[in-house]
Formats: sequence, structure tokens, C-alpha cells
Amino acid sequence: MLRRARQSFRQVLLLMARRPDLLCGAVLLSVLLVLAVKFTYSRAKNVVAAARPPVRFFSADAPVVDLYLGQLDQVERLRSMAEVSLIFLYAPWCAHSMAARQEVQQVAKTLARQVQFVAVNCWWHQGKCRKQNRLYQYPVIHLFYRW
Repeated sequence: MLRRARQSFRQVLLLMARRPDLLCGAVLLSVLLVLAVKFTYSRAKNVVAAARPPVRFFSADAPVVDLYLGQLDQVERLRSMAEVSLIFLYAPWCAHSMAARQEVQQVAKTLARQVQFVAVNCWWHQGKCRKQNRLYQYPVIHLFYRW
């Protein structure tokens, strides 16, 4: 097989040596093919769509501060203002977060005067919560008591 390939290659070289116009044509055709492929793939559109901005996870009438843009820096300020704070870190797509949302809302309606409820979207890729934490499951609930 290798011998046959060498023999064919030699025949092609001999033919091109006798007819240089074939060599020029082959080179030109190869260059055109490479350019056509390059320009075809360089114009390809991006197949990944930009993520839609997040929306509130908790209803507007719930006594929960919903930091749906992942503003982790505001959590510390809100936490320092209350004696007891419940921080709910969630991912909006997570079934466990969705199920816990109803429970947190009910508890927040009952204890709104005694406890500061704060929810943070830790899945939004531009938020500080996602950038500063490596969470592998959701939701994560922290309860803070200021002495």
C-alpha cells in the first residue's frame, strides 16, 4: 500500500514537472478553497444567546428583601441593621429553592417584626454572590444573631 502511494505521488510530480500550468492551477485551487472555508466560518453567528437579566424570586408583597442581582455587599448592611437575620441563598431554577421559597415566605409573614429576611440570587453570573461563593447545592440558609 505504501509502495503504491509513493508510486502515485511520483507520477503526479512527474506530470506537474512536465506541465507547470497544472501545478499553478492546483496551488490556486487550494488557496481558493482555504480562503472560502476561512470566510465561511468567520461569518458564523454566535450560537450562545446572552442570559436574560434575573427577575424577583419572591413576590413584591413578601416581607423578604430579594437581592435578585446577587448584591452580596448589601447583605452585610441589612444584617447589621437587625438583631436576627435569615439569609436565603438561592438559584432561581432550583426545585429545592422554589419549594423553600413558599416556606420562607410564610415564616417571613409571621416573623417579619422580629427577623430580617434577605434572599440572594447566587446563580446570576454577574452578581457578587456567584463570584465570591462556590455553592454546589441550593438553597443555603444562614441564620445570624447579633449579640
